[in-house]
Amino acid sequence: MAIYKFRKKCRLCSSTKFNLVLDLGKQPPSNAFLTKNQLKKVEKKFPLRLYICKKCFHLQLRDVVDKKYLFSHYLYLSGANKPIIEHFEKYANSVYKKILKQKINPYLIEIGSNDGTLLEKFLKFDVDVLGIEPAKNLAKISSKKIKVENKFFSKKLAKKIAEKRKADVIIANNVLGHIDDLDDFINGILKLLKNDGVFIFEVPHALDLLKKLEFDTIYHEHISYFTVFSLMKWFKNNNLEIFNIEKQKVHGGTLRIYVAKKNTHEIRKSVNNFKNQEIKFGINKLKTYESFSNKINKLKISLIKKIIKLKNEQNKIFGYGAPAKGNVLLNYCQINNKMLDFITDTTSIKQGKYTPGTHIIVKSPKIISKFSKQYVGLILAWNYKHDILQKEKKFLDDGGKFLIPVPRPVLVSTNNKKY
Repeated sequence: MAIYKFRKKCRLCSSTKFNLVLDLGKQPPSNAFLTKNQLKKVEKKFPLRLYICKKCFHLQLRDVVDKKYLFSHYLYLSGANKPIIEHFEKYANSVYKKILKQKINPYLIEIGSNDGTLLEKFLKFDVDVLGIEPAKNLAKISSKKIKVENKFFSKKLAKKIAEKRKADVIIANNVLGHIDDLDDFINGILKLLKNDGVFIFEVPHALDLLKKLEFDTIYHEHISYFTVFSLMKWFKNNNLEIFNIEKQKVHGGTLRIYVAKKNTHEIRKSVNNFKNQEIKFGINKLKTYESFSNKINKLKISLIKKIIKLKNEQNKIFGYGAPAKGNVLLNYCQINNKMLDFITDTTSIKQGKYTPGTHIIVKSPKIISKFSKQYVGLILAWNYKHDILQKEKKFLDDGGKFLIPVPRPVLVSTNNKKY
């Protein structure tokens, strides 16, 4: 099977009419970190282009890299990220209190369960849980405590699981944006969910992407960028409806969306509130996307100029955090190992490896304690900038600086804490 294809139809409405919004060039998959030996080999790179459907205004990639190639081995660990662990603790408490507490022998399934960090939080409530996780390395980690299906979610798998038991709640966090065949996915949800069950998912809000210029959240693994405007139509066509939406701070701005079968839950005001915000911004107007594209181009030029200036002033520049978004930014802006000396990241399985495309070595953040002035950290995990600036207060007090790239390049030091 070919590992790359170009999609002709919209994932949500099947229209064939699109406008190109942003071309980020040919890039390797953003989580495809390399060993030293792999640096000698030619990397696989694929087009990374964002399109808007002119009929339903769904933002999406049409360049599709095979999911087995992207997800069979995955380096993102939920349990390696303190803000995510805290987020999941509150998440589990909320879902249990609002939905599962009223159920007898409740059953919850998580699609894309990663290393099981969220599912573990439900065990204290005696909730039966099942994880569905395609990455072998992650399924192996979580299977020590939780029952896991090491497979991609599909209608076929949902049917098999539902024969034994249907779910009160199905959760999918930052998963929906990874699915190419959304029709198969939603049919699987319909098969697996009880009649009064709730499907809860978290996705980045495309409104934030456009407003805050979060272009680096566009990568091959993430092929859809959702608005409430486009989702409402899609769910309606599948006999489902959104009945509540909650804004979360995690990942720089995420929506938690509650979906159920039609006429089973009272629809909250939050649903129309979010939809109206989007329409007011111009989510259904093509000129909105043209403006976004122009701003990203200016941001790129500004960031490169800032880094060159810092290098010319004899600063040593390193990257702080090695998330997928960081690799998109580095490749699009052509910031390579000649511009950044190294990158630090807390994820141990990334340490000692090299960033895809730009070949910058990843090291443990422990080395930051040895730095002082003339060191500048480019915060690639900018969605955690507040936590990072607090955590690295000593580095700043010793004369170090941080450069925050999005939504505009800003240099932060103890003398200048405005960002």
